Amino acid sequence: MKESVMLWSALAPFFLLLWAFQRVSGVGGWGGLLLGAVLAAAATAFPWFGHPLPYWSAALSANFSPVMMLLLVVSVLDRARPRDLFATADWSAAWWFGGVATLLLYPSALGAGPANFDAYALGWPWLWWGQSVLLFGGASLAAAVLLWRGNRFGFVLLAALLGYAAGFQESDNLWDYLLDPLYGVVSLVALARMAWSRRGRGGR
Repeated sequence: MKESVMLWSALAPFFLLLWAFQRVSGVGGWGGLLLGAVLAAAATAFPWFGHPLPYWSAALSANFSPVMMLLLVVSVLDRARPRDLFATADWSAAWWFGGVATLLLYPSALGAGPANFDAYALGWPWLWWGQSVLLFGGASLAAAVLLWRGNRFGFVLLAALLGYAAGFQESDNLWDYLLDPLYGVVSLVALARMAWSRRGRGGR
């Protein structure tokens, strides 16, 4: 596997484990961040079944989205800082974007929806695929509207789009910069929890 793929695939398990260790340890602040980072680094480098986690991570998915990675970083830093980087509205925007993108992409990839239509094709370099302007333009518009409204998730989308323009990942498909299965599942679960919470408040 290419070194760039292995490096990117190492970041996802590292930050996922760091996020988990921060919460399991119960140690807050920068001390909890440091402890979690040490434990996450050790677990990431440990040879599980003969290989470290980046090997298995790259084998499962070499294209963890920058959006998911940045959200993990924000969540980790939020745990260490006394002041939140993301407000409730920022997280809600992240879950809505991830949920809508998941429903647009994955059913099509599984064969549901109109025949001979694959939403993933919209993500190939938009200079080569005229219809791909829809995805690039839609993501750019979403980032612009969020930034105009003061929603910090707009910065995450903007960073992902800039990374795509710079060819930051091995993949040339814009979808791989905006979405991955883990982000999609977490977004749908978060939206379901939000709906249940609102239903409960309405009932009371």
